[in-house]
Amino acid sequence: MKSTDRFELPITGAGAAAAETYDRYVNEFLSYGPELRCLFDAADENPGAPLLNAHAAALHLAFEAAEGWTASAPYLAQMQKHEADASERERLFCAAVSAWRRRDFARTLDALDELTVRWPADLCAIKWGQYHAFNLGDAATLLRFWERARIVHENAPYAHGMTAFALEQNHRLAEAEDEGLRASEIAIDDAWAHHAVAHVMETQGRAREGARWLDHCAHTWEHKGVFIRDHNFWHAALFRLALGQETEALAIYDNYLWGAWPEFPQEQIGAVSMLWRLELRGADVGERWAPVVAEARKHAEDHLFPFHDLHYLYALARAGAPQEADAFIASLEVRAQKDDTGVWGGVALPVAEGLVAFLRDDHETAHEKIAPALPDLHRIGGSHAQRHVFMETLEA
Repeated sequence: MKSTDRFELPITGAGAAAAETYDRYVNEFLSYGPELRCLFDAADENPGAPLLNAHAAALHLAFEAAEGWTASAPYLAQMQKHEADASERERLFCAAVSAWRRRDFARTLDALDELTVRWPADLCAIKWGQYHAFNLGDAATLLRFWERARIVHENAPYAHGMTAFALEQNHRLAEAEDEGLRASEIAIDDAWAHHAVAHVMETQGRAREGARWLDHCAHTWEHKGVFIRDHNFWHAALFRLALGQETEALAIYDNYLWGAWPEFPQEQIGAVSMLWRLELRGADVGERWAPVVAEARKHAEDHLFPFHDLHYLYALARAGAPQEADAFIASLEVRAQKDDTGVWGGVALPVAEGLVAFLRDDHETAHEKIAPALPDLHRIGGSHAQRHVFMETLEA
């Protein structure tokens, strides 16, 4: 049994109904819609469809926490059971997901790179490729994923938003803004395009214009997933900070940045990041740290992404939990010993030690630890805007 998706690519082991559900999932994924979970039903009902099960596993892994790794296991098992029956394109995606679950993110990226060179029509795989390139701080590959598919997906909804963000992360700001505006004309609800244009305006110091841009777009986020809604409002709050409007930024925090899905790591990271910035500017954030710290504490042993870990650690250290912060540093040292990329030991660990020193009012040690790591800071993941808080901390 074999059907095809919206791009006329085969889906092994799936009937027409499952292929239709897969197409719905792809549209939700590309548009940051709230109904991604529809894929789980299709995978559950089609255990012999390795691609569907691979994507279901990927969604759980993209939760970006240990519980996502656990939840992915049944889908990964079904995928591997039927992988031999799949097409070569599908097997490459399965290989990417298998490597992802092993935490071999470089191999994940390589498999998606090969897949999209050979089948550039697979826009969903391109989006997943950009996701991993971003997490690895690989801006050149982020852009390369789009460039190989430009002809296939010219004027496609949500595609130009992918281009815009890749261009912005490669410092091609004028082109990024043009692509982002074009994307918004093609699909007014392209929240990733809204996000890319906001990045351009933030980088260029156009805070007032950026605030107005996001206010103009915000009504389209009501029916989006938690991640993009939270993150775009995080940028809206960032513009308020740049304008000296801490009260307005706090209002955005209370209304949009915390409480929709507190268990979601990305919501936790956005909350830590905003409270951190507010306090660097002297704002009183009251008791807002307490629930965020409670959630961050649950990830002290994850060590999946260095960018995440630095935010979890900051929350724990900011809460005045010296034993927990010291234990976190010790576990980071263990993680660094198992890493052959140099990111954990050469970048994440010294920055972590510097952040703890900063919160203990040892600014000299904080500078000694953090400053040498700044040239390689992009390797921890996150965007330019997200990583700027480390610079702000050094300047505080």
